[in-house]
Amino acid sequence: MTTPGDHRGFNRRLLAAAGLMAALTLAPVLACEISSGRHSQQPDADGGTKGGDKGSRGTLTPSALAAGTGHACVLRESGGVSCWGANGAGQLGDGTTVDRSKPVTVQGLGDAKQLALGRSHSCALRVSGAVSCWGDNQRGQLGSGNEISATRPSQVRGLSDAKLIAAGEDHTCALRLNGAVVCWGNNSDGQLGNLTRKTWTEPAQIRGLVDAIGLVAGDRHTCVLRKTGGAICWGANDKGQLGDGTTTGHDRPSAVTDMSGLIGLAAGGARTCGFTAQSVYCWGEDDGRPSPRPRKVADGSQNDGIAELELGPAHACLRHDSGTARCWGQNRDGRVGDGSFESKGRATSIKLGPVRDLALGDRFSCALRADNKVACWGDDAGGALGQGDDGNEGGAARTGVQRVVNLDDATALVSGDGFSCATRKTGAVLCWGRNDLGQLGDGSGDGSRAMPAPVANITDAVALTAGPAQACVVRKSGGVVCWGANDMGQLGRSPGAPIVKPSAIPKLDDAAAVTLGDGHGCALRRSGSVYCWGSDAEGQLGDGAGTRGGTVVQLSDAVALSSGRAHTCALRRTGEVMCWGANNQGQIGNGAGAAQLKTPVQAPVTVANLNDASEIAMGPEHGCVRRRDGKAACWGRNDAGQLGSGTESSVWTSRVPVQGLAAVSTIAVGSGHACAVAGGRISCWGDNGSGQGGYVGGAATTPRPGVQGLDVASFALGRDHTCARLRSGEVACWGSNEHGQLGDGGRMVSAIPLEVSGL
Repeated sequence: MTTPGDHRGFNRRLLAAAGLMAALTLAPVLACEISSGRHSQQPDADGGTKGGDKGSRGTLTPSALAAGTGHACVLRESGGVSCWGANGAGQLGDGTTVDRSKPVTVQGLGDAKQLALGRSHSCALRVSGAVSCWGDNQRGQLGSGNEISATRPSQVRGLSDAKLIAAGEDHTCALRLNGAVVCWGNNSDGQLGNLTRKTWTEPAQIRGLVDAIGLVAGDRHTCVLRKTGGAICWGANDKGQLGDGTTTGHDRPSAVTDMSGLIGLAAGGARTCGFTAQSVYCWGEDDGRPSPRPRKVADGSQNDGIAELELGPAHACLRHDSGTARCWGQNRDGRVGDGSFESKGRATSIKLGPVRDLALGDRFSCALRADNKVACWGDDAGGALGQGDDGNEGGAARTGVQRVVNLDDATALVSGDGFSCATRKTGAVLCWGRNDLGQLGDGSGDGSRAMPAPVANITDAVALTAGPAQACVVRKSGGVVCWGANDMGQLGRSPGAPIVKPSAIPKLDDAAAVTLGDGHGCALRRSGSVYCWGSDAEGQLGDGAGTRGGTVVQLSDAVALSSGRAHTCALRRTGEVMCWGANNQGQIGNGAGAAQLKTPVQAPVTVANLNDASEIAMGPEHGCVRRRDGKAACWGRNDAGQLGSGTESSVWTSRVPVQGLAAVSTIAVGSGHACAVAGGRISCWGDNGSGQGGYVGGAATTPRPGVQGLDVASFALGRDHTCARLRSGEVACWGSNEHGQLGDGGRMVSAIPLEVSGL
């Protein structure tokens, strides 16, 4: 067993077997989540649930586990409960809404016998048969008769004979002693077994159900195990999670087809599973597709039957009678626990020793071992792994350099607002950081990711670019595919919702390079001409006519492109630079007078006094170039000193030299700062509010040395972070890590089990 102390050198970083790669794909066999305290134990003959052998342990000894979306709880022999992890709605029950990375005691609860955890609420079945809940109550899921959230346990109204409880995303259910089932909370999809109200704030009985012996809940559906060994389900059914052969949801309990002889159930998300001693069957969401009939996904052993099944949104674990644990599914953050970050399509043994109980959250897993220790693995968001590092939570800003994990063969690097992407030697593309608008291109729906993972379906990238919230790749064929924000048609499609997986730009098959602004994009064609699309509100399409895109006029010899918020510049073979689009901050660089700045430039014009550029880089409303003599020049907006000219004057409409730089080998521009390698040394200037300049202090109007010791091939600058591609193929980043854009895991991510601190 590995303890936290063995890995303090990796604090707040990624823990894994050396050399293992991030998971590439979601395992197709299972994509489901358990919600009833993440438990699926077998019923005893009296209708209770089986737990591990208690023996003669002390009253503080853990006896069972449960996990919600981002928090976990342990039930002690005394009936007390301790919880850790996310606590934004008070779901830890300690009277606060502060996330905890080590266990805290649930207040006023000393007689619990079973736990059930939902997305942001928790419930405990008490010895008396009463049920108490705490946390989020916006949909009545606490059953208290109102919709007032609680940071301490409050009793469910009118329920005193419960023997089993289950929690969905925002609803809760209880199995009563007489075999009936009652539910409360969110009922938008009929998950409470009736459609008379959208919300029930106290228990409502499921009509006609009197022989239930097991109970589980998914995000928006509920299922029970019957005495016959069959299962019935009700609620949402858009992915076939009710198992009745259809995708039509209903509030009426219906039988799961072709299922009998089951000894346990697990449900969550849009998926349900049932198991016998020898096999696991699942129905519902299958890698994003509906699968409305049960199919076998895992086997047990004749000599070692299946005793427990637990599910997360995209991974699963089972426990055998011997105590052996096996897991499979999505594994990009180590949630499978086999020491790797590769997704597993088959159940893989976890090195834990004998296990008495399992509990799975969205991106983490926990186990109660036979020695009464609790171990967790996966993503430590909110302190879910219980490592007790309250003082070292991943902050929003860092000035230290962080190496991007699992990336040592980068060939190109770009950054947007809170995210970065890199191409690999293989032609694959990896992205990390912010993902609220699909910036990472993996279709996952995750709000952010603190470590690289592949963009879907790209293996032949030859060029790469990023805008503020979108990215594009040029393929070997000359085609261009893009993903992310598309509210202004910047991905070459009609303006609309974000596109979360790569989508081709129509009528473009000869691109050599591509660039993105806020609401437009442009491609450099192999001929040297430039083609643009998206918003033309400020002339950024460069066609001279204010239309909806096409070939940029008066330009046929471009060799490189770079875009700002609403302008684009092209480097010509001659060394001249031509720009078009918005000029409100002088970003066109043509020496325009104040009266002309309000008028967009709809056709390319030449940047004044510049005919020897060898590299160009545009920020939102400013730009910089590396000149053939090794010096640098910039123009445009300068409110943060981003031109490096020694002043903070608001606008320069023609280029000014960057002070103190010579022998520049590469230059890059972010939203309000810039960096260059000059004479082998890294210097940055402009905004440094999040440490993106790599030096101590505020904004700098001239280049300042900061990060050193890196052999930089190129930079990629975002709004508040900086990344550098090293000549070794590695990538190093510094600055803000609010969205995981430093790519170092941001918070601890462990692919091996770690003992929970303080239990």
